[in-house]
Amino acid sequence: MKILLVRPCPPKYTIGLKNLMICEPLELEYIAAGLHGHTVEILDMIFEKNLSGTIKKFRPDILGTSSYITGVPLVKEICRRAKKIDPGIITIAGGVHATLLPGDFKDPSIDIIAIGEGVRLIRQIIHNLETNIPLEAIPNLALHKGENLHFTESRKLEVDVEHLPFPRRDLLQKYHKRYYYLFHQPVALLKTTFGCPFRCNFCFCWELTDGRVYTRSPESIIDEISQIKVKDIYIVDDTFFIDPRHLMRVHDLIVEKGIKKDYLTYCHAGFIVHHPEIIRAWAHIGLKACILGLESPVDSELKKYDKKASVDINTRALEIMRRNNIDIYGSFIVDPRWDKKDFKRLRDYIEKTKLYFVVIQPLTPLPGTKIYESYEKNLIIRRSDFELWDMQHTLLPTKLPLKEFYRQIRRIYIAILLNPFRTSKLHLRTVPSIFTKQYIRLLFGGIRVLFALRNAHKHSRLLNRRKKRKGIL
Repeated sequence: MKILLVRPCPPKYTIGLKNLMICEPLELEYIAAGLHGHTVEILDMIFEKNLSGTIKKFRPDILGTSSYITGVPLVKEICRRAKKIDPGIITIAGGVHATLLPGDFKDPSIDIIAIGEGVRLIRQIIHNLETNIPLEAIPNLALHKGENLHFTESRKLEVDVEHLPFPRRDLLQKYHKRYYYLFHQPVALLKTTFGCPFRCNFCFCWELTDGRVYTRSPESIIDEISQIKVKDIYIVDDTFFIDPRHLMRVHDLIVEKGIKKDYLTYCHAGFIVHHPEIIRAWAHIGLKACILGLESPVDSELKKYDKKASVDINTRALEIMRRNNIDIYGSFIVDPRWDKKDFKRLRDYIEKTKLYFVVIQPLTPLPGTKIYESYEKNLIIRRSDFELWDMQHTLLPTKLPLKEFYRQIRRIYIAILLNPFRTSKLHLRTVPSIFTKQYIRLLFGGIRVLFALRNAHKHSRLLNRRKKRKGIL
C-alpha cells in the first residue's frame, strides 16, 4: 500500500513555540518506520503547503495525520481535502489528543481514529484491510459509522519500547537543516522513555500510560544516537532524568563509544538536587540545556499543582545547573487570579535566579487532565475554539482586565528576553553572539510572540468571526 503521512501547519491564532522552534514530526517518523513493505511519504506542511498536488501525484491508499488539541480543525480539513480528491482514500487520525479525546475528531471525512500507540495500530489496520478482516476486530479504534463513532474494544495503553523501530528520519532528509529548537540547529529528536512518574494535575502525560513508565534499554538508546547525523539531540521524554543507574549506564556507553553530541532534555528539580553528581557527569558528555518546569515562585501554588518540589528546591536546582554550565529553559504558570504584584514577584524571581530562557503560560485546564472538570464551567474560551487552547491564551476569567493580563506577560518577556545587554552578562552556553543569524531569528521570533500576545484578547472574537464566514457557527 501507499501511505501518506501529513503534519499540519500550526493554526493562525495559536501562539507559542511555533515562532521559536520547528522540530521534526517524530511521531510520523515512527509510524513510517513500522510500515515495512509499503511505500511511505511524509508531507510536512510547515514547509510545503501543496497537499492537493502531493495527493494527486503520490495517489495514496491511506492518509494519516495527527495533532495536539490546537490542530483538531486542521486534521479535519486535511482529511476533507483528501476525500474530495479521492473518496477512496482511507483517512486515519491519531496522536496524543486523539488518544485522550477521540470524539473531538468525529467527522465524516475521518474513517479511523487511532487511540494509543500508533506504530502497532497502523500495522494492524493495514493487515486487516489487506486481508479483508473487519477493523472492528482491532482494539482501541474509533470508526466512523453513519452519523456516529463506533468504538472497538478498549485496552490499556502499553508501549513495547524494545521492539519499536528507529524513526524514518531519511524521509525528511531534505528538511533536516531547517529543524531547530531556539539555538539548537539542526536538531534531531530522541525518545527514550514513554510516560512520566510524576502526577502534576495540569498535565496529561502520566495519564496517557496510566502512570506507568516504559524505558528503552541503554543499548537501544545508544544504537539510535549513533545513527543520528546531526550534533544537537533534543531528548523529548516527559522527564529524562528518572533512574540513576539507567542514566549512568547510558552515560558510560556514550563515553565508551566516544560519541560526541550536545543534548537538550527535560528534567525535574528534585532529581537535580538529589543527584548533582549525575548532572555533573552528563555535563561532561554534552548536556548543554535542560527544560525545567519551575511553575511558580510561590510554594502554595506549587502544592496546588501537585508539583513534587518547592521554591527552595527549584532555586537550588538552578544553582547546581549553573555550576555545571548548563542552561535552563524554565517554564512558569500564571494563575488568572494574579494581580500586578504577583507578576512583579515572578519577574523578580526570574531576575534573582538569572534565568534567560523562560516560557510564561496561563493556567490551562486541558481536557484529559485532572483539573479540567474543576474549571470546565468557568471557561471563557469555547471548547470548540481549539486553536486557542495553546497554553498561551487564558481560558479562564482574569482578575486583571484581559488586555492588561496579557500586557503583564509581555512586559516580563521584554525585560528578560529582549535585552541583549542582560544576555551578555549571563554567560549562557547555548546563546550565540547577538550578531549571528540564530540570535536575530530568535529576536524576531520573540517579537512575533509579543505582537500575538498584544492582540490575544481579541483572538476569540476574530476566530468566531472567521467561523461565521465559513458557515461553521
